[in-house]
Amino acid sequence: MHDPADWRRSGKHWHAYSEIRQEQGSSTRVDRLAREPDEVLRNPRDVARWLTVMSREHSPRIGVKLLGENAGWGHVGDSGHLDHDRAADEIAAARGDSVHVSISREHDRVDLWVEAVTVDDCPEGHHEQE
Repeated sequence: MHDPADWRRSGKHWHAYSEIRQEQGSSTRVDRLAREPDEVLRNPRDVARWLTVMSREHSPRIGVKLLGENAGWGHVGDSGHLDHDRAADEIAAARGDSVHVSISREHDRVDLWVEAVTVDDCPEGHHEQE
């Protein structure tokens, strides 16, 4: 069983990046960490919140058939979808993990990367603010 404070003991925080790209290719973790992050996130709840806000902004409202015998229909990026993902993203971040979300749109993709980092991984000066 995982301890919800794993991220704190390991000294993790997260760098958030959003990238718009064509269908092929994406940046690497090394590439992303060499850039200034869009946001610096301090705890798993902030990770989940940032991903939810960005997913809501970039997800097309496409109807989808939900799984299950009587599940009916929903939409990509609707509140049920975002609530489900927010809970899963917060759990992943609490383990100290990085999280990636890729959103397919009509002519491109949006990749949301939240990279778990320690002070050793991170040349940024924001550590003094902690």
